[in-house]
Amino acid sequence: MATSKEYAYYLKGNKLAIVQKDLVFSSGQTLTQPGLNDLGIAGRLLWKSPKESIADGLEIQYVHSPDYFINETDDKNTAIDTYVSLGGLLKLIDQGDDNYSASPESLSDGSYIVLRKAGKWNGLHKVKEAGTGYVTLYTKCSDSATVQQEFEESPELYYNVDVLNDEDDELDIPRYLATAVVYYVKAKYAEDIGEIETKEYFMREFRAITEKFHAGKQKGPFRVQSFSMLT
Repeated sequence: MATSKEYAYYLKGNKLAIVQKDLVFSSGQTLTQPGLNDLGIAGRLLWKSPKESIADGLEIQYVHSPDYFINETDDKNTAIDTYVSLGGLLKLIDQGDDNYSASPESLSDGSYIVLRKAGKWNGLHKVKEAGTGYVTLYTKCSDSATVQQEFEESPELYYNVDVLNDEDDELDIPRYLATAVVYYVKAKYAEDIGEIETKEYFMREFRAITEKFHAGKQKGPFRVQSFSMLT
């Protein structure tokens, strides 16, 4: 007989956590039919870390973590073809011997790149050293130090990358949403000093702007269904 399982998630900052409802109380009593009172204090205690592994059980869509921005997606290098471990760090190798320390890449210690179509190495990386035919990253690598590993596809190396790493960085968001960010920050300040009503006011304004923004992105016509009233 199949048994149902309930899962939920919560967000904290840019972290997502999955929890599972444990329908067995510490006393051993099994909660077979959750009721409305399950939403109270006792109900919250039923949400725990998942009790078992569920293969392919989580799908997340439309996720965006604005840790970095690729300023020009046309600015990319596709000559990287293999990699090795150099002192425990990832070293990208270009058999064509492009000079990655010269223009247009102009990479040096502290630069950032983004890899795509690079399998397990997809994502943002910080550069340690670059030169003719190679780019060494601060990314940890435990693969072979002598045998060059091939990528499954032809990797794309993006080098015109802006990373959010200090207070002078600008968020790449529409001007309309900038006001929503201000409301959110004000709400957090109010929450910190215990002004709950003020915090809730700013959060209502924040949600109103973001909901209106997302509603405006809906494709297709908006239809209003006609109805008649009997008198």
